[in-house]
Amino acid sequence: MKRRNFLKSAAAMAAAASGVGVSLWGMRQARAFGEVPKDAQSIMLPPELRAQNILEIFLYGGISQYESFYCVPEYGQADSTGWYAFLNSGEVLSAVNQCGFSGDLTEPFAGDANGKSVHFGPFVMPLRERPDVMQRVRVSITAHDLEPHEGAIPMALAGRGLGHPALSGLGAHIQRYFLEREPSPGRAPFSYVLMSNEATGLPTDNIRTSVAIGMHPGAARPLGIKVDAAGDLASLLARGSVGPNRAQYDALMNGHIERYQARLRWRGQGDPLRSPRLGELVAASSSIANASAIMNVLEPQYFQKFGASNCGDSVEVDPMTMNLKLATHLLTHPISPARYVCVIDTGLISADGGGGYDTHVENSHTQSRNLSHTLRALLSVVNKPGENDPNKLDLDKTMIVLTTEFGRTPFKQAEGGRNHWPYGFPIVFIGGPVRGTGKGVFGACGPDARATQASTAQENRMAALLALGIWPFAQESYNVSDVPGAATELQGAQLVQQRQLGVQS
Repeated sequence: MKRRNFLKSAAAMAAAASGVGVSLWGMRQARAFGEVPKDAQSIMLPPELRAQNILEIFLYGGISQYESFYCVPEYGQADSTGWYAFLNSGEVLSAVNQCGFSGDLTEPFAGDANGKSVHFGPFVMPLRERPDVMQRVRVSITAHDLEPHEGAIPMALAGRGLGHPALSGLGAHIQRYFLEREPSPGRAPFSYVLMSNEATGLPTDNIRTSVAIGMHPGAARPLGIKVDAAGDLASLLARGSVGPNRAQYDALMNGHIERYQARLRWRGQGDPLRSPRLGELVAASSSIANASAIMNVLEPQYFQKFGASNCGDSVEVDPMTMNLKLATHLLTHPISPARYVCVIDTGLISADGGGGYDTHVENSHTQSRNLSHTLRALLSVVNKPGENDPNKLDLDKTMIVLTTEFGRTPFKQAEGGRNHWPYGFPIVFIGGPVRGTGKGVFGACGPDARATQASTAQENRMAALLALGIWPFAQESYNVSDVPGAATELQGAQLVQQRQLGVQS
C-alpha cells in the first residue's frame, strides 16, 4: 500500500471511530483519577458498605503464618513442618506460657479453597478474644516470587516492582483522589505514614515505598512522621525562622513560582509545559504554607513517650502503641479526618533478622511477643459492641489492613528460625465492607505451604481502593492484567471485590 493511501485509510478509520465515540488508542475515556465509569457504577459497593478511611499496618519482616492467620492442623504432622515445626519442639508452648495466653492453641476460623479448615493460632490471641472483630475478618492468601525484603516490600506496599514508573504507595492514590475532590485551603493531609526511628534504620529494604508517588503529582505524597523522633517537628511546623512574616514569605514564594510557570507557557497561553520538578516545588511550597493546619491536627500529647512490656520483655519507648494512638486520632479527627494512615510495625523489640518479624534464628517467642503486642494495641482503639466512642475506630467506617511482605518457610531454618516465604502467605482485611458472609478465606495453600490459589499483591491494593469507592484502573495505578481471569476493567473490579472483600455482586 502506498503511503498516501495508508494515511487516507487511517484517517477514515479515525473519523468512523470518532463518530461512535471510540478512540483508536483504547476504550478508556478521559476521567478524573479514581472516577468510576458510568457503566461500572452498578457493580461498585453501595455507599453504606464502603469504608470512609483505611488503617494499614505493615508487619515488617514477614509473619509466621502457621501460628497466626493461616494454620491448617492437617498439614505437617508427619514431617514436623508448618504448625508442627515448633509445636513438636515445645517452643510454641513455651511462647504461649511466657505470654500468658489461655484457651485452645488454635481456633477454627473458616474453610479455604481446598476445603481445609483454617485455624487462627495462639500468637493472635488478642484478636481471638474479640469475637465481634473476628466476624469482620477476611484472609486473602497472596503469592509472589520475590524472596529478598528489598523486592518484596515494594511489591507488598505498592503492588509494583522496583523500577516500575507507577510504583506508589496506597497513600498516594488516596491522597490524590480526595485532594482533587475536597480541595480546602488550610486542610491537613488526607494520607499519613507513621513509623519509628528503627524503621528509618532499614533504608535498603525500601520501607519508603510507603510514601512513594510514582506517576502522581507531588501533592499526592503522604506526610511521613517518625513518632518517637518528632521532638523537633513542632518547632519546624511553627516556622520560627520566618517569624511573623509568614504571609509575606508565602506570597513571595508564590510570586516566584507563578513567574516561572508563565515562562513554561507557549506565548503566555495555555497550561505550563510538563515539569515534574516544578510540580514537586509547588507541592512543597503549598505544604509549608499549610503548616499551621498540620499543627492543629498533630497535638503534642500524641508524641509523649511511654514504655511497655509484653511476654516478659520490656521497653522504655513503645512506638507502635504511640503510632496507633496517633493514627486513631488522625482518622477520627472531627475537622480534618485522614482517609489513610499506614503504620510501619517493626515490633516491640527487633527480631534477630533486623526487624519486627524477620525471625531467622528464633521464631516463636519473637513472633508471639511482637504480634500479640501490636494486636492488643490495635484492638484497644477499636470500639467494642455498644461502646460508640467517637475517639475510637468504628469498623463500619474504618477498614483495617494487615500487610506483610511475605510469610515464613514451613520448615526450620537452622534450629529455631524460619526463612522468607513469598509463595503463599496471608494478607488480612478487617471491617469496612467485610461483614456478614464476607468473613472467611480466599485462596489456599497446599501441604507444602505453596499457594494453590492466591491473589496478586496488586489485587490487595485494588481492594483497598475499591473499599473507598476509588476506581483502581489508570496509568498511575493498576491494569486489567493485574487481576487473573479478568478481561475487562469491570470484570477486574468485580473479581477483586469478591475475592479480597467477600462482596458478592
